[in-house]
Amino acid sequence: MLTIFSFLGQLVFTLALCLGLSAILRRSLRPVLVDLCGTAERAHFWSVFSAFLLTLLPVIFGLGFEPETVDQTGLFFALAGQLRWNLFGFALALTGIGAAVAFFALVAPRPALKG
Repeated sequence: MLTIFSFLGQLVFTLALCLGLSAILRRSLRPVLVDLCGTAERAHFWSVFSAFLLTLLPVIFGLGFEPETVDQTGLFFALAGQLRWNLFGFALALTGIGAAVAFFALVAPRPALKG
């Protein structure tokens, strides 16, 4: 029973952390997306898509957690190791989104500067 609660606990913790981090990032990402996409509707779609990806990928990593021990010390370190992988999933998704935004920011047409 302890392993089930550990599994659910790491999943809930991962979900809450990723939702919080996604909300923080959305405030900074939205103006960039509006600038790159041209319309608020398109930017909203990509903002929601990014938040979904930043949450889904770490949760998928978390679903693979199968603790092999019921020893509390071993379970603690197994949970810590799994949370490391879950956060790696978040960082991986964030890197992918950052690379896509950076690419499109570099190739997006810029208005001519008046001089």
